[in-house]
Amino acid sequence: MEAFLILALLLILIAAIAPSLYALRKRFSAGPGQLELWRTMGRLGLSPADAAEEPKNLALAVRRCTLCPATDACHEWLAAGRREGLDGFCPNASYLRKLGRT
Repeated sequence: MEAFLILALLLILIAAIAPSLYALRKRFSAGPGQLELWRTMGRLGLSPADAAEEPKNLALAVRRCTLCPATDACHEWLAAGRREGLDGFCPNASYLRKLGRT
């Protein structure tokens, strides 16, 4: 019975981290390039220097971007040259919106 409990906990742990591992694998297999966060900030007229006053929030935004499962939607958005529509897929949309107001 104890072995079953350990196996169940192990399966739950694997299920919890699998999406992040998939996102990381997808990101790193795509090849070298600039993180989408920096390109998105540039599109919105922002720079990393604009976010430097709150390094913790910037670090969280980088983490969200790195682990984001919506990179395909982001690449399409960037290729289209749009400035609106981030709310539909980007986990950093509210952060970028707030950053643009400061």
